[in-house]
Amino acid sequence: MNGISLRALALSRLPDHAERLGEPLKILIPTLPVLIGALWFGQVPLSSAQSTPDAGSPMDAQVTEAAQRVAFDPAGVGLPGFLDPRSSGDDFNRALALIDERLAELETPLSDLDQGESENFDDPRIARLEELHAAVQRGSVVAARIRAFDESVALSIAEIANGALVDVDPPFNLALLDRLHAEKHLAEVAHEDKSRLRRQAERRLEAIEPAYLDADRERRQARDRLAQSEEPGERVTLARALEQAQLAVLVAFEARQTAQYGVSLAQREESLAAAVVAQLAATIARVAPDVVFTREELDERLAEVQAREQALRARIQALIEAGDAAELAWFETRQRWESATDEAMRLRLEAETRAREAELTAARQGVEYLHQTVGLAGSVSQLLERRHALFVGAETEQWSVWLREVQDLVAQIDREQSFAQTELDALRMTQLGLERRLTLPDLGEELLAATTAQIRALEQQERDARERLAALDQTLALAEPVRNQLQISVRERSLAQHFAEARTQLDELWDREVFVFQDHGIDTRDLVMGLVAFALVLMLVSSLRFALRRVLLPKLTNGADPERRTYRAGVLALIRNTHPVFVLIVAFYAAMKVSGLVQGQVQVWLWTLLVIAFYLQLGIWATAALVDFVQRQRSRKERLDPSAVTGYGLLLFFLRVGVWIVVAVSVLAHFKYPIAGLIGALGVGGIAVAFAVQNILSDIFHSMAIILDKPFKVGDFVVAGEIAGVIDNIGVKTTRIRSLSGEMVVMSNTQLLGSTIRNFKPMRERRVVFKLGVIYQTSAEQLERLPKMIEEIVRAQRLTRFDRAHFMAYGDFALEFEVVYYVIGADYGLYMDIQQAINLALYRRFQQEGIQFAYPTQEVIVRRSPVPVPG
Repeated sequence: MNGISLRALALSRLPDHAERLGEPLKILIPTLPVLIGALWFGQVPLSSAQSTPDAGSPMDAQVTEAAQRVAFDPAGVGLPGFLDPRSSGDDFNRALALIDERLAELETPLSDLDQGESENFDDPRIARLEELHAAVQRGSVVAARIRAFDESVALSIAEIANGALVDVDPPFNLALLDRLHAEKHLAEVAHEDKSRLRRQAERRLEAIEPAYLDADRERRQARDRLAQSEEPGERVTLARALEQAQLAVLVAFEARQTAQYGVSLAQREESLAAAVVAQLAATIARVAPDVVFTREELDERLAEVQAREQALRARIQALIEAGDAAELAWFETRQRWESATDEAMRLRLEAETRAREAELTAARQGVEYLHQTVGLAGSVSQLLERRHALFVGAETEQWSVWLREVQDLVAQIDREQSFAQTELDALRMTQLGLERRLTLPDLGEELLAATTAQIRALEQQERDARERLAALDQTLALAEPVRNQLQISVRERSLAQHFAEARTQLDELWDREVFVFQDHGIDTRDLVMGLVAFALVLMLVSSLRFALRRVLLPKLTNGADPERRTYRAGVLALIRNTHPVFVLIVAFYAAMKVSGLVQGQVQVWLWTLLVIAFYLQLGIWATAALVDFVQRQRSRKERLDPSAVTGYGLLLFFLRVGVWIVVAVSVLAHFKYPIAGLIGALGVGGIAVAFAVQNILSDIFHSMAIILDKPFKVGDFVVAGEIAGVIDNIGVKTTRIRSLSGEMVVMSNTQLLGSTIRNFKPMRERRVVFKLGVIYQTSAEQLERLPKMIEEIVRAQRLTRFDRAHFMAYGDFALEFEVVYYVIGADYGLYMDIQQAINLALYRRFQQEGIQFAYPTQEVIVRRSPVPVPG
């Protein structure tokens, strides 16, 4: 309003109605209960008849309570009646007279001493009495303020009524209501200040209390020392020390009492400030229903705001030009300062540079302040228009929206006011520092001028800051009534209006932009639709799994049809091997696509991720289906051929590799990668790798030959070269053989198939050939019976089939017989048991028949030539 803040406007319009005491009483009657409550709880008397406290007044009650804590009679220190109640200035003067009399008594002996002795004599009780005198004087001042406050309460109440007096008949204009709101705002600020002073007084009283307790403890200790002493000279000194301690207690007592007076005064002032706020609130409540706000008044006030805004913009332009000039001057001064060599010149130029810098800062900061003030002017115009709409009852559906916006504006102004006040405090501290520099001696004319210019710049910056603070106060004073009126209007709305408001709020929330991603605004609608799509995909997958598990699987379980079992295997693979990450990726992509949250390159990335995840999931499904099919075939074959386990394991390995090769090639083909070149490169690389790992590949192919040709199986007893044992495991590269001696022999498949392998597992019967020999002295009849005896013994054994027994040859030392028979079975242990039984039976039978086994012997025949007869 033409540069005048609302606070200054309120102060300038306070009416002076002191001569009209009858009319304020009419205004005061409706708000009398509020005033009585505020004054009663604040212990403020209601009339001047109570201005002189009696024995029951709060001040005397505090004195009496404190006096009861003094555990000695002040007459002992020459102050009889010192703690008598003090309810007037005469009572305090009487206490001060007692202290003066006691001081005179203590100072009289000093006049009788010589000059030299009096200089060496120092009675500490005199200093204590002087402290006590000063403490009583301070308490007298505060008590006098309390009495003056109590005496002026009635006049203050009248002034409250006069300040809120409305000297015109209704209807009232809006300026009157704004004035009352401004006065109420000032009263609330004053009440907050009084509350702060009351809290400070209470903290001061709490800080003084320990000093009083310490002084009383020292008094008791001095009393005990005096009671225990028996030497007369020492007792005189201790008596003086006790009197000094008692005086210290009285000094602490008076300080505590003064602090209590301060608390009582602060409470009275706070209560009176609360009464002012209550009276103004009651007046506003009485005036508000009869206030009118016409369109002409609105246009007039809007014109004032617009004129104010134009003036501010002109000032902004002037400050910008001043700032440019200050910046140029600062730059030139700084260059001269940096290039100066003389120390005195450097100091002067440094001060001048700081002055130019302060001017530049003041100009730039002033521009910022004025821009903020211009922005507040726009808020004032909007508030005026909305206030007029409230008065005429328009825009019902927008009231709740307006209320939220005004509440946000009030909160923002509160924050900016706190920040502005902090800036003002900092500017004031800087000014005080510069003003303190002006008091330094030998400052010099140049430094004095530079410092003065710097202070003027800071003062200009302070004025601009205060103007911004005044604009904030004006906007706040206008926003608070609008907020209050909106709150009342919103509460009084009908149910249908509340529903309409809720619908409007939901529409605003639905279309509200939450954040910006890649220069695309994301609304609440987009987020909700994305979440719904995400949840629907998850629910759909869960429902599909449930349906397949509970509906389709039971139908495929019944019956032994191989085709049904195949379908069941596929369904199980689909249910059990659907990866949760794939489901989440599908749900996330659907959510992003439906809501439109992704645009441009991000959408391409998400589609690529989805395609890759889909092909990987296909690979998982295909692998699971093949594994299930092979496992079922393996289980059926394993019952017939246990060695098939290894073959199916190797087959599964190659099937998995093949599936994932197909998946990888499919992904590359989908993204139009040049597969032909890749395959050619892989072919050349595969040849190189094959040459590098040809031994490993040879073993792998030999393992395939073992699996396909089946020269032996796991569990077969084989002899390969010098190795004889049972096949324990057939691997991709090696085969493990458990030898007869117990150790595990590991042979590469290539080496194993390169040797001659004798497999004893397929053998159905074992042909046994053994020889035996008898001595040459055996008779011909015994030799003829021997084949028959051997046949009988062999046929007598179980699981044998006799073939033949013949007198085969004349040996070097025996007549040799050859026996051939078959053991029905491939077990080597069975063969040895039968052979042992045959050998034992032959031994017994030969003993019975008197036939002897031949053993290696050598017979030497010596022949002598005939002796010639002499002729």
